Amino acid sequence: MRGFLDLFRRAPVRSRRNRRLLAEIARHDRRPADVAAGLRRPVRPAPNAAGHLYGRPVRPSISPGLVRDRSFGDRVRRGCDPVEVRAFLHLVADELTALRAELGSTREENARLKQALRDWQSQQFEQTQQSQRFGAGVAA
Repeated sequence: MRGFLDLFRRAPVRSRRNRRLLAEIARHDRRPADVAAGLRRPVRPAPNAAGHLYGRPVRPSISPGLVRDRSFGDRVRRGCDPVEVRAFLHLVADELTALRAELGSTREENARLKQALRDWQSQQFEQTQQSQRFGAGVAA
C-alpha cells in the first residue's frame, strides 16, 4: 500500500506527466510546487492564538477526489485491468473519506474531553483554595 501512495507523493520530476502530477498535488495542498516536491523547506509558522508554534504536521494530503480522478495514461500494464484499477481507486477514496470523517469526530471528542478536564481542574483548584482559606481562618 505504501508504494501505491508514493505515486501521489514522491514522483520524480523527470517527465512532463510527473511534473503535472506534482503541480496538481501542489494546487490541492495550496502550497508552491517546489515545497510539495520537497525542494524547499516550508516557512516556519507563526504562533497561533493558543501560543503554540507548531500545529498539525505539514505534509501533502491526498483528497478522495484526487484519488478518484487519478488516471494512469493510455499505457495498460500487463496484468492490470483498467476497470479493476478504477474500482480499487474508488474503494480507496471511499475509505479515505470515512477515515477523514472519523478523524474529525475524534478531534471534536478530544476537544470536548480537554475542555471537561480543564473545567474539572479549575473546580478542584477552587475547592482547594477554599479549604486552605477556611483552614487558615480557623487556626488564626
